[in-house]
Amino acid sequence: MKKGKHYLVTEICRRLDIAPHILRYWEQEFAIKPIRNSAGRRIYSESQLERLQLIKHLVRTEKLTVAGARRHLAEMSSKPTAAIASADHRQTLLWLKRELLAIGSQLRGSTDQ
Repeated sequence: MKKGKHYLVTEICRRLDIAPHILRYWEQEFAIKPIRNSAGRRIYSESQLERLQLIKHLVRTEKLTVAGARRHLAEMSSKPTAAIASADHRQTLLWLKRELLAIGSQLRGSTDQ
């Protein structure tokens, strides 16, 4: 995993105000793959935390089903301009910012080698 902040299950659950079983369910449903530390505990990246925050927003605030949230996320990744037209512009813009920062980080990393 790249540099940056990392979170254990307890921290993710506290920040999102969700139970661990909900986190495990979302991992399965939204293909979130945390790494494991030497003790076997799941470790989440900052970008995974942000994705989970978006999932929570879609499911709890926007009242989308899990399938609907998956479709929305897929649309966001394939058509960012369509996502900007959605009801929650702030979340979409945050997502775009994260994606651009990740791309910039990858580009910087490839030039360092």
